Amino acid sequence: MKRSLVATLVLLSALLAATAASAGTIRAYIADFAVSPADTANLKPTLQRLLATRIAGDGLVTVDSAAEADVIVSGSYVTLGKMFSLDVIAKNASGKQVAAAFEQGESVDALIPAIGKLSAKIKGDILSQVKVTAAAPATTAQVAPSAEIIKKPASAEIVMAPTAEIVRNDAMPGWYSQRITGVMSGIATWGTKDVVVADSTGIHVYRPGAKLDLVTEAALPDRMKILGIDAMGPEASGRVLIFVTIIDRETVASRIYALQNDTLKIVAEEIPYMFRSLSPYGGPKKVYAQQMGRTEDFYGDVYEANIVDGGVKLTNPIKMPRYANVFNFNMFRDKSGKSYLTAFSESGYLLVYSDTGEEIWRSSDKLGGSETYFQKKDADERTTGTPFRTRFIDQRIVVTDKGDVIVPQNSGFFVLGNLRSYSKYSIVSFAWNGSSLEESWRTKQSQNYLADWTYNPAAKELTLLEVAQKGTFGGKGGSVVRVLGVE
Repeated sequence: MKRSLVATLVLLSALLAATAASAGTIRAYIADFAVSPADTANLKPTLQRLLATRIAGDGLVTVDSAAEADVIVSGSYVTLGKMFSLDVIAKNASGKQVAAAFEQGESVDALIPAIGKLSAKIKGDILSQVKVTAAAPATTAQVAPSAEIIKKPASAEIVMAPTAEIVRNDAMPGWYSQRITGVMSGIATWGTKDVVVADSTGIHVYRPGAKLDLVTEAALPDRMKILGIDAMGPEASGRVLIFVTIIDRETVASRIYALQNDTLKIVAEEIPYMFRSLSPYGGPKKVYAQQMGRTEDFYGDVYEANIVDGGVKLTNPIKMPRYANVFNFNMFRDKSGKSYLTAFSESGYLLVYSDTGEEIWRSSDKLGGSETYFQKKDADERTTGTPFRTRFIDQRIVVTDKGDVIVPQNSGFFVLGNLRSYSKYSIVSFAWNGSSLEESWRTKQSQNYLADWTYNPAAKELTLLEVAQKGTFGGKGGSVVRVLGVE
């Protein structure tokens, strides 16, 4: 009898707690900050993250889209001389202002304390002004089964799946470069040991030896932003073509460089196409191109791109299914020769489409993950609470000659809607079993963010561009190039 009474009281307490937790909870979406003068220190996502983490709690939770929010919070950061001002406004779903607050300071050292005070002010006003109806009581959660423990790999580089023993924290395998100053966003290779990397200032060609030595570089105007970098070659003459996808304000204005005799020369510029190199079906590498529409982020079919008389010739169009675009797709075949297309969804799930464009499989875990993005004016500003729409550039998907699908998996730290800051990653390989992709191996987790990567099928090597330190609050940050054998 006593046991029955105790069990009843415990169940009743859980139900009451769930009901109390859901009743009156206000959902807040933290929009992108406006930064003036121009954001040269990556402050927009930093300020958004700091406010989101401090405003949550005590009846208020943050959500990752404006559509599911009761309140949309937008802010601005303005500097005048040594002074700064943080201003935040909160509006309800109908667009009516319900709260506003500001904080000022005299140096960057006062910024974090100012955000703490600001979040307390705006949170108090929101809780007093916004009322929401109680949600339905939550159902009793089922206890998830304990996960299998990963088996120690036979190789020092790869963790095989399925697994059953503990992975030891041995030293990370592979070759590492020295620290490169700056936050690099893209990398490309072309079969030699040389690499070209991209950052906010331009592109830089490095040659590995005892360390990475800078060979040559090309700068870009401040108004331009690099979304991706790819390379093809070398040709018989030794020339390597470097395709740089660039957005100039809101217009695609890509460039193609020729690298020859350790010198970079522009072959074509102001190209209205976004580029990505990949090896469909694990075959020869090709460059693909896609346009950006006036209202669509990715418009029309994806084409093979070739350089003809200093211009780009498009051939062999591929119709993209939902979610797929030039940056995030590849194709593989099963043992019978049947063709499939794989891509990432906007939420980060790996998808497989049939040859008719039907989605036939979706991963249970989020994969990929990138901090590289572009912004366009948002026609639905009243709903989203921000004048710009943010679109992230997905990670590369590699298909090997065996038909395996290899993708990265960034994770950790903070991911909330348009705000992303990853802190660790693994590379994961999948094999198609006829109905789904099954994990076959993964690399040990690295405690850095993976900005970009390439695969050399001849050498069976991954070239990985890791960000070791983010460039926040005026710091330049740091990056590392790593080469890792996988077979």
